[in-house]
Amino acid sequence: MAITGRDAFLGRVREALRRSPGAPPADAATHLGLSSDDVASAADGVRREMAESADVLLDAVAESAASAGWKVRRVGSPEDAADVVAAICAEGGATRVLRSDQDIFDAIPVDAALEARGVTPGIAAVGQAGTDIPALKQAAFDSEVGITGVDYAIAETGTVVLHPRKGLSRLVSLAPGRHIAILNRGDVLPSLDELFTLERAAYQDGTLEGSMNLISGPSRTGDIAATIVDGIHGPFEVHLVIVG
Repeated sequence: MAITGRDAFLGRVREALRRSPGAPPADAATHLGLSSDDVASAADGVRREMAESADVLLDAVAESAASAGWKVRRVGSPEDAADVVAAICAEGGATRVLRSDQDIFDAIPVDAALEARGVTPGIAAVGQAGTDIPALKQAAFDSEVGITGVDYAIAETGTVVLHPRKGLSRLVSLAPGRHIAILNRGDVLPSLDELFTLERAAYQDGTLEGSMNLISGPSRTGDIAATIVDGIHGPFEVHLVIVG
């Protein structure tokens, strides 16, 4: 059987992580018969792998994300990340920018970088208590760029994982024509198996968020005359800024 590009890519990831083909993820919770302690232990194993293989996983997700249609930029510092975000907005001529209210922006000075280029975020903090939902929706659909952090990314598929919650409305990543996602080193999972292990552990300890968005590149559809069209159900352009 011919080796596809995906097979070759997964082979490189397995080799880097020292896994054999078909082997389950280390300590992964792969069936429903596991006890609560087993699930917690499996999640701990996933987190260890994320930390110990952070550089390998970051290289892998940069490659897979680019293949999935993300415009990938890697930077070495939070300040560089902010500058790249501001440059993307300025290059696209964006004047209406919306960002989430995640902790990542405490370390990455996006607002200052935008203002230095003459771009003022329309609503810097979204999803706070008391936010007027109709106003938030209007701001999201009026914005040209939405900027968010990333809860996780998946090395195998180039997928970004977001859990909508206070401070992170899904509209920020879905309504504007361009989405910029910022990914930190150490937040990359090898595959969806590990993601579901962590989700199951979060459900078990009562911290699971109500929903989850999986974003694998720009919005695309082939429903119109069998022709691929970008931006029908979401952003037509997505950027992944990787810090590390």
